[in-house]
Amino acid sequence: MASQNNLSFLPDGYFENKAQRRANAICAVLFIIVMAGMWSAFTLSERATQRVDDEYLKTDLEFVGAAKRIQQVRQMQEKQNRMAHQANLTASLLEKVPRSFVLAEITNSMPAGVSLLDVVMESKDRPKPQKDIAPKTAYEVQKAAREAKTTAPLLVQAEAKLYDVTLKITGVAINDAQVAQFLKSLSASRLFRDTNLIVSEEYAQAEDKLKLRKFQIELAIERDVEPKPQTRPSSTAAVEVNN
Repeated sequence: MASQNNLSFLPDGYFENKAQRRANAICAVLFIIVMAGMWSAFTLSERATQRVDDEYLKTDLEFVGAAKRIQQVRQMQEKQNRMAHQANLTASLLEKVPRSFVLAEITNSMPAGVSLLDVVMESKDRPKPQKDIAPKTAYEVQKAAREAKTTAPLLVQAEAKLYDVTLKITGVAINDAQVAQFLKSLSASRLFRDTNLIVSEEYAQAEDKLKLRKFQIELAIERDVEPKPQTRPSSTAAVEVNN
């Protein structure tokens, strides 16, 4: 009976071939699934990369546009600064107080009996105020170095010069009272400052024996003063100015 049950009508190796075919089919299905997954991952990665590239291009264009606008604003500011500098430079070269106004003020301040022998005008560079510079920290030094590297060098511009104009007036008077009155009038004028009497001595002319008082006054024209429009040279005052 046992020998009858072990009898098989299937060909030899049927079960092994069937198992092999099943394994091959499973491997093929798994390969297709893996390849499909890899293709899907590759496609999604390509789409994500394309989106990132598009966002990067858009952001880069925005930065380029912003940089151009910033450059335009800087150029406009530099142009305005150059124009303002040129205006200040031109203003520094002009006399704010015309010499005719200065002579008129001196003439109107002279009492009767006073004559001028010489008027000397001298211009000196106004000293720049010294600024107190606090010691910088290490961070401020590094920050200044970084800004110096990133900032484009500017053209060296001529600085607007400011001048202090001084006058040295030499004249004669009959007595010291007239000299004092003249000095007081000059000190009260809004056009002048730092009025000082340098010399007051006896002066005798060669053609006559009349003794006069020769004086010398130094003063400075007030800084940034605007003369009044009604101030004009006096046509009735007697002034003698010898160069």
